[in-house]
Amino acid sequence: MLRFFAIMIVCFSAAISSMAKADNHFVERKDVQAFINMLVKKQGFDQKSLIKLFSDVKIRPQVIRHINKPLEKNPWHTYQMLFVNEWRIQHGVEFWKKYKTALAKAEKIYGVPASIIVATIGIETKYGQKTGDYRVMDSLTNIAFSDSRRAAYFKRELTEFLLLTRKEKLDPLKIMGSYAGAIGQPQFMPSSYRYYAVNFSGSGKTDLMYDEVDVIGSIANFYKKHGWIANQPVAAQALVIGSRYDYLTRNNKINQPLAVADLLKYGIVPKEKLGDNYKNVKLIELQGRYNKEYWLGFHNFFVIKRYNASDLYAMAIYQLSTYILSLREKLHDA
Repeated sequence: MLRFFAIMIVCFSAAISSMAKADNHFVERKDVQAFINMLVKKQGFDQKSLIKLFSDVKIRPQVIRHINKPLEKNPWHTYQMLFVNEWRIQHGVEFWKKYKTALAKAEKIYGVPASIIVATIGIETKYGQKTGDYRVMDSLTNIAFSDSRRAAYFKRELTEFLLLTRKEKLDPLKIMGSYAGAIGQPQFMPSSYRYYAVNFSGSGKTDLMYDEVDVIGSIANFYKKHGWIANQPVAAQALVIGSRYDYLTRNNKINQPLAVADLLKYGIVPKEKLGDNYKNVKLIELQGRYNKEYWLGFHNFFVIKRYNASDLYAMAIYQLSTYILSLREKLHDA
């Protein structure tokens, strides 16, 4: 029995030693040390402070698992069920009612529909209820110094995050966000926070965690700065007739923008009447539960994709926005 406890104590001590080493995992790496030196040289950070900071970064294997298998890899019918549902529609109407003044102001200033702003908050964080359970410093560092194909992007975002926290005098280890390092109710990556967040409430401090008015204005500003065109469509459903559409898939031209006037050449028929002045329309193919769905994405669809590059994401924003608007109008008319 004594031998058993001795073995257990040795194993426990080894585990504690391993955990302590894990705490210094990043700061001991040469690539992290080179990154720290770059921040000191190019951005004027204090080297000792950065060494201490990276010594406190934790290894988070779950972050890498999430980044390698995002929800956008699911088929459309699964993704749609998760994000375009009754809860998000109903709570979207309630959110709109509560912040109708700020939403009307944002729509007037930036030209972005209130329904799109509300849907974005609904899909990103369930109207502020789920802003993330990961330390942003941990998430960004784990991905930036992994073998992910997006590591370079996350190194840039890590730099932006440290610049953001320095400017705002925030503790980098206390900022919480998503597994990908997105922050606040709009889930802005650090670069977006730095360049597109606005103090829409006029409080004197931009707060995307708790100030919904700042969140509303910042999302509208993000879309506007990325080219949103007021009073223009986002998407329209279409039918595919005959076999001419197969030419696009066989020749890898499915992602090639088309003019509305050329759609009929490939058997693509919009379900609603469209003007011929739309020159860059993308055909979007989504996997429904039983059949494929076909949609046309217009300029503003691509603007939404600047928030998240997935067709599924942009379509979810669009559909949720239309359902929220429809229910709001129905309740208003009742």
